[in-house]
Amino acid sequence: MNQVSLQCLILLVTTLLAGCSTRDRLSQAPVSGTVTRQGRPVDHGQVVFTPQEGTAGPQAVGQIHPDGRFRMETAGRTGAAIGKHRVTVHCRREVTPEEAARLVVGESLIPDRYWKEAESPLRFEVKEGNNECPLVLE
Repeated sequence: MNQVSLQCLILLVTTLLAGCSTRDRLSQAPVSGTVTRQGRPVDHGQVVFTPQEGTAGPQAVGQIHPDGRFRMETAGRTGAAIGKHRVTVHCRREVTPEEAARLVVGESLIPDRYWKEAESPLRFEVKEGNNECPLVLE
């Protein structure tokens, strides 16, 4: 193996190890739940947990399934950072292929206050162990 290849290999392994150790240090716990609006499941979209002051970690995102259920993931790992989060829900009208080609974004199917982080009344505290997060939208 020549010197350049060896240096590249060392750099790659060092980068991978640094990335793994940072991810492993995040304290996370599993979070799942349901999103309902007016008594019915929200059938698509995303739930986003944004850590608040005192909670370390990146945002967690959960895809909403047709039955309203979601499961949070952070950087490809199941769960969300342990601590307090502001929660937003995103659910937009699906666009046609023609609209997508023109980069049209479908209008929100839920009130603005639920998808605007600064306005969202939704909060959730992730604790050790399994967490169930029912989200009821008006």
